[in-house]
Amino acid sequence: MTRMSRRTFGKLALGTAALAAPMGFMRNGWAAGKEISIGIWGGSQGEFVKKEIIPAFQSDFDCTVIAEEGFTLANVGKMRATKDNPKFSVMFIDDVAIPICKQEGLIAELPKADMPALEKLYPRFGFDGWGTALAISVASLFHNTSVTPPETYAELWDPKYAGKLKLVSPKNTPSVFFLIVASAVKSGKPLAEAQYEIDDAFDKVAELKPNIMNLFDNGPQAANEVAQGQADIGLLELSKYIYPYTAKGAPVTMSFPKEGSFAGNNCQVLVKGGPNQDLAVAFMNRMLEPAVQKAFSEYALTAPPVSGIEFSEETLKYIAYPVEEMDSRGLFTPDWEFINAKRSGWTEKLNGIFAV
Repeated sequence: MTRMSRRTFGKLALGTAALAAPMGFMRNGWAAGKEISIGIWGGSQGEFVKKEIIPAFQSDFDCTVIAEEGFTLANVGKMRATKDNPKFSVMFIDDVAIPICKQEGLIAELPKADMPALEKLYPRFGFDGWGTALAISVASLFHNTSVTPPETYAELWDPKYAGKLKLVSPKNTPSVFFLIVASAVKSGKPLAEAQYEIDDAFDKVAELKPNIMNLFDNGPQAANEVAQGQADIGLLELSKYIYPYTAKGAPVTMSFPKEGSFAGNNCQVLVKGGPNQDLAVAFMNRMLEPAVQKAFSEYALTAPPVSGIEFSEETLKYIAYPVEEMDSRGLFTPDWEFINAKRSGWTEKLNGIFAV
């Protein structure tokens, strides 16, 4: 796949931003000299934000953006620790944490009138105005290309897979996806219904133990191990960790059982009471602009949450886009508000079954 160079993207982002940014505000110098701190992801996605998106934004707005890397739980912790005197203005988290942040009063509703890029945001990725998705991965099975993947999740319990499966760690969000799958296999219900019956599915979870070789908490490492033939199949993981290896020719890829797969939504939220909120909102708007989303998607092999972006056939092999393609794959987002209230107990049970 041919990807846009960093230098080319910087020029393109700058050019499109000049059209999309509030030029009247820029002429008035409203942002000049202002500074915001944002919490972003680590890894390749964070590197792209720091090296490609932030510099162009700083140039356009004559401002300073300080980026601090982290992951969802850590970023939520930072907001909690500074709630009385907010340090951050924008925070990148996964959708699982948005209900928590809303309930705890850590985030603010987005001012839609000041974010024109929201016009093309798919409604399902707007979280009732409390944030937006930035990148959508698909969570499902991944397997060595020499292996014929199962057509249904239920087949994973077949003794032929004894000691041949890698299972995601209970501390990672996709472990919840696994619990929903186990509940669906036991109950025979769709994923959307099975998520509410997880408490009754831990006997089914335990039945899979003989087929589990080991647990993993590092998706890229697990993808590499499956590619090397150390295991046949991994479950479940986000495509953003698997497809970069596939695109490089490694013998590992994703598969999608007929019951459906899961949406892994990387998101952004506006920190309540954070410094220079006008600049923070402008940055969040920039993250959703078409040129930025296109380049970011091509780099990370994730789908954008906004409509109207054209991709090459090569890129479309790896992302579920547009929204009709997400629906055709049965891409499912769990009820995180329900799940968050129970997750700690479920994690303890998983740890007990697999002796973590």
